[in-house]
Amino acid sequence: MDAIYAFPQQILDEIPPGARQWLTGSLIPALFTIIIGVIAATLIRRSLKTFLDRTRIRTDPLLASFFVRAIYSIILVLSLITGLKTAGVPVETFIAGLGITGIIIAFGLRDTLSNLAAGLLLLIYRPFRAGETIEVEGSKGIVQELTIVNMQMITTDGVRVIMPNSKVWGAKITNYSSAEQRRVEIIAKLRRRDARRAIEIINRLVDEDDRIVKSPPATVSVSSLAEDAAIVTVWAWTKPADFQQVTNDQYFAILNALNEAHIDMLDAPAQV
Repeated sequence: MDAIYAFPQQILDEIPPGARQWLTGSLIPALFTIIIGVIAATLIRRSLKTFLDRTRIRTDPLLASFFVRAIYSIILVLSLITGLKTAGVPVETFIAGLGITGIIIAFGLRDTLSNLAAGLLLLIYRPFRAGETIEVEGSKGIVQELTIVNMQMITTDGVRVIMPNSKVWGAKITNYSSAEQRRVEIIAKLRRRDARRAIEIINRLVDEDDRIVKSPPATVSVSSLAEDAAIVTVWAWTKPADFQQVTNDQYFAILNALNEAHIDMLDAPAQV
């Protein structure tokens, strides 16, 4: 046991007195301060996640994640600055020198800063939330995450898209999930003589589907005429979450019901 204590003591004895004093009086306390800061930041991040899960902000995972990351980063930066000051580094001079350096860095990182500003605007105005289906810059999918520089989404065909915040903020954003209702539109081309009977059948199918809302009411009507043909258009409103399934179900229900009624279709119903 004495040999174990004697080894580090021997190392300390070989260090010059001035360096030894700086090591024990500045460097070690600085490292200790930084380590405590990292541990504190980690614990606070976990506590914040638990706390935010009990507040109204839990309904917006993007905002909660951004807030937690910001607090975590601030604590780490403050710990680093305090540690450097403890180690004897002239932090005030260093920070003052960042003025000119900051201008140079800002010029080189102007795209990153633009993405950061756009990310803050997206969080403030919140045109979309995590889990919502949106379309931006030709990509349509479900929002997964919003970081300080980019937005990440999974497209309808399973591809992960990472888009800079500046592109998202400056583009047209179509949010398919934020509306209370979406309109299902199905078009069928029939012979004129079968149009009235087909409308009666389709109206029955629409009325029997509980996922289709009653207000505004669904409409089934002849929208245009062609040579010995009538174009029947179905408009029905449903919740955004049910939109795709209702469209598909009504598509096949119309096909089956008209076939059973021996109504010939000149073209199959088209989803619009």
